[in-house]
Amino acid sequence: MKEGKIIVISREYGSGGSLVGRKLAEALGIPYYDKNFLDKAVKDSGLSSDFVEEEEQKFINSLLFSLATGGYRHNSDKAMADQVYIAESNAIRELAQQGSCVIVGRCADYVLKDEFDVFSVFVSGDIKQRVRWAVEVCGIDERRADQVVRKKDRSRARHYEYYTDRTWGAPGNYHLTVNSSRLGHDGCAEVIRQALELE
Repeated sequence: MKEGKIIVISREYGSGGSLVGRKLAEALGIPYYDKNFLDKAVKDSGLSSDFVEEEEQKFINSLLFSLATGGYRHNSDKAMADQVYIAESNAIRELAQQGSCVIVGRCADYVLKDEFDVFSVFVSGDIKQRVRWAVEVCGIDERRADQVVRKKDRSRARHYEYYTDRTWGAPGNYHLTVNSSRLGHDGCAEVIRQALELE
């Protein structure tokens, strides 16, 4: 793998994309960063992780309302959501400047695309297996799991599309798309590692 290569992973909820990222980083011997690390970095910028989560949810809710009514979001909601996005983007760039790493989520593929050598991956999975993951790994109530998985995917798609003007999950936006239900998490990590060798 080229020195300075940044691998960014977007993923469907319950696909185990974060686990794939950790396994890949371990195999390559490079740092791994996900929501937990980015939340800390954003908190260091003066925004608490609770605030980040709350503002992201407010953003999604207000956007849903806007779409449903044909109206516009309140300017203060937009300003706060944008503040969170900017803080996250700055944290992502700082991580990338330190050298090769794996970064999961937070529109990192878009944030880094013009300044860094990025290899972007989308991890998908069959809905039934993702629902099972939500129940068994995330502890989500079995009666609500299907609804929760689909809602999380919609939220990720809206957030990504709003800030990037691109379609979340569209194959053309990524260098590689892998299906964890077919390949398993180890298999996905290995396919990505092999693809990096061909770059």
